[in-house]
Amino acid sequence: TGFEEDSVHLSFYPTVEETAIDRDLEYRMQMARLISSVVLRIRNKININVRQPLRRLIVPANSDAERLAIDSVKGIILDEVNVKEIEYVDDDSGIVQKSAKPNYPVLGRRLGKRMKAVAKSVEQLTTKEITELEAKGHWVVDSGDGDPITLKQDEVTITRHGLEGWSVESEGGLTVALDTEPDEELIREGIAREIINRVQNMRKEADYELTDRIDIFLTGDDEVRQSVEHMKDYVKNETLAETVSFEIAGKHDFIKEWEIGDKSCTIAIQRNTNL
Repeated sequence: TGFEEDSVHLSFYPTVEETAIDRDLEYRMQMARLISSVVLRIRNKININVRQPLRRLIVPANSDAERLAIDSVKGIILDEVNVKEIEYVDDDSGIVQKSAKPNYPVLGRRLGKRMKAVAKSVEQLTTKEITELEAKGHWVVDSGDGDPITLKQDEVTITRHGLEGWSVESEGGLTVALDTEPDEELIREGIAREIINRVQNMRKEADYELTDRIDIFLTGDDEVRQSVEHMKDYVKNETLAETVSFEIAGKHDFIKEWEIGDKSCTIAIQRNTNL
């Protein structure tokens, strides 16, 4: 109060109040970011647009505390990655098959003639054994001459193979499995979301106000029309549409043709002035 520094270089800098840091919140948000990042990377890798809902993802949770932490941010995760549900397994052996092989450039110099026997032992490890050994951070394997060899983590390469119909990715020590096969219900919702996206873009191009109510006119492939019909209330709520018609007749403010994957449609919009 009343004190002014002559220069910013002479100013008093605030110190960190360690007791004000919510470590639990930091951990929960870190988990949310990590899981979301992995799922979005899977989507990008297999070319499934984030507007296409997917049924579920599976995350290993090694303790009740970890599961509760993820549950507390589940809504954030599911909304970010557009997945319906999270399921848990005790460890990632429940969602992947693992195989191991030696890191030959590293091990070859150390083991010499024992390399062949060690390689055979490593390649015979089961998924369960690899999971157990990962937890320890080192591997003890048969060297072929009765003298066990302890291998460090960087001396073994572990490969994860996703279960059929699932894609698996790892980051920061966390493995996530994503169910990548949408059913008919999810496909319909995905198409409806795409239509909503196109209508929102058209509203901007037509320079509508955010609160303007509209009427939508749509023609196109049967699957597009059926999806919009099935999700009509959702489409109307998201686009502020009073009506959705499956023919283009009468006047409209703006009309545009769109491609949605391998499907095509034409959308027209009209500002509703009857309200």
